[in-house]
Amino acid sequence: MANRTTSAHGKSSDGAEFALQSTQSDAPILPIGNIERLHAIRPDRVDWVFEQTQIESESRRKEQTRVNTFIFIERIAGMLSALIIGMLGIAGGIYVGLHGHDWLGGVIATTTIATLAVAFLRRDGNVNVNVDGE
Repeated sequence: MANRTTSAHGKSSDGAEFALQSTQSDAPILPIGNIERLHAIRPDRVDWVFEQTQIESESRRKEQTRVNTFIFIERIAGMLSALIIGMLGIAGGIYVGLHGHDWLGGVIATTTIATLAVAFLRRDGNVNVNVDGE
């Protein structure tokens, strides 16, 4: 889980000091220290934090399932499209070859197969989906 902490400290000209700290985390629940501090300040809000955390985690799971489904559909559609393009290219090459243009038919079929082979071999297998937009 990634955490990012930002802090600022300052002192005014009359000697007053201030400190500001912000922590961002993609962890599903707050650290225990933060929960203890919240309990010391507002004990009634601790249960609310847990409820909101549960709601947010359910939302994350639904969204991740939806993203995984769309990625699966995209990959299957891409493979089916490649199959259709390949079959049409080969069929076109055979058709042209049967009508007296042997070399042209061979070039069309070979180019189709070679292009699809290069596309499949050179594609990047690492697909990083960042739902948060960061």
